[in-house]
Amino acid sequence: MFVNDRLAPGLVEIGLPPHDVYYTAYGRVPQIMVVLEVPDPAALQRAMKSSRWGALKRELLQYIEDYQERVVKANDDSGYF
Repeated sequence: MFVNDRLAPGLVEIGLPPHDVYYTAYGRVPQIMVVLEVPDPAALQRAMKSSRWGALKRELLQYIEDYQERVVKANDDSGYF
């Protein structure tokens, strides 16, 4: 399966290890949400500009609809999600 075999290891490889994964079974909200913990904005920018992220995202988009990305600063100043 793409998520376990390629996406998760690829995210770790580029410095964006998954922190939490949420699955919503009912309602008009995102069905699956992945939270990535990032130490600082520069690390996030490097990872998201990498060719590896580009390849992972292109493959991910083959499996999903209505993809969205959002960056949110953690409330406790531990980093960015």
